[in-house]
Amino acid sequence: MRILFVSFSSVVDVYQDKLRYLAAMPDVELFVLLPTHFKEGGRVVAAHLGDGSYTVITRPAPMANKGHYNRFFFRDLRSVFREVKPDLVHIEAEPESVVTVQVVRHALRLKRTPAMVCFTWRNMPFPLEHWPMWHPKTIFFTLSQLTTIPHFDAIISGTHEAEADLRRRGFEGPMPIIPQYGIDPQTYHRPENRDALRAAHGMSGFVVGFAGRLLKMKGLDVLVDAIARVDRPDVQCVILGSGEYAEAVMQRASERGVADRIRIVNGVPVREVPQILACFDVLAVPSLTYPHWKEQFGRVIPEAMACGVPVIGSDSGEIPHVVGEAGIITPEGDAEALASAIRQLHDDRTLLQTLSEKGVDRVRTMYTNKHIAEQIYATWLSVLPAPRP
Repeated sequence: MRILFVSFSSVVDVYQDKLRYLAAMPDVELFVLLPTHFKEGGRVVAAHLGDGSYTVITRPAPMANKGHYNRFFFRDLRSVFREVKPDLVHIEAEPESVVTVQVVRHALRLKRTPAMVCFTWRNMPFPLEHWPMWHPKTIFFTLSQLTTIPHFDAIISGTHEAEADLRRRGFEGPMPIIPQYGIDPQTYHRPENRDALRAAHGMSGFVVGFAGRLLKMKGLDVLVDAIARVDRPDVQCVILGSGEYAEAVMQRASERGVADRIRIVNGVPVREVPQILACFDVLAVPSLTYPHWKEQFGRVIPEAMACGVPVIGSDSGEIPHVVGEAGIITPEGDAEALASAIRQLHDDRTLLQTLSEKGVDRVRTMYTNKHIAEQIYATWLSVLPAPRP
């Protein structure tokens, strides 16, 4: 079966790991359509051209260099469909995205309409409920969804909350829950030289870590307040990342009298991130819910769990589903609950070890790229028409 896999984030080489597994599935001939360049992770990235096990096709994409996920589109898309003649089109973009509308319309022009699968990270009603009905975005995105959703044979969701909204919009097909990307256990794992790594990165005591963009919505104020409430002198907090809220974090830490216990580390090469995660004793993910955003997955959660690091997460968005039984969930915005969880894991090393082992097992059984590729492949098979005798 000829698969046209349309993506934008897969311009990054590490995000193509699952594509190698998909290309190795029985009877799969995989063609991956990528923008020539795309702004991903704050920088414009040239599309990675794969390892030869699948065919990468690139096309210029206006707006891609600005990182506008909902507004970019491909040039010369017709030639792609003529070349590939897909049996199935898999679109890694939201149903209302311009590129999704474009791909669906081209697919419908073919003599033999291919099966179509879409991936969504939706975890709240969209268009957003606080937008007025006459808001241009409400009108545009609603019309876009009416153009695309009826033609999908399946919608893969990275969250548990997408189904209610998409069913409300008339979608009746299967909606398996499969994360967009998985973890490479060869990269994220418990190191044998953990003590040496901690010393090299200047970490000692009981380290509460955070990794991600430094934004207010990530709950960094809650984390600072929690550290101030933890009366354990060996507890330190290492914040790995950069962002607009960095200065506010350290200002708050100074006001709470814990500036000497909180350190922000940025500019770390990507290849060193797994090592630093493995140096944490626990990972804090205190994300908050906003009218326009809540945590869709939290990729750092399975990355940390794969390194044997238990997670303390808030109950925002998808976090409780990702953490499962491999960590502790606290009410979002509750600094005392977060502090209590930190104290609990600091004082109970047996529980800390138990959660560490559960996290490693959870990643191996649910969040590897191989496992995710197998689930996507099963979805493809379920919507493809049976071969003719």
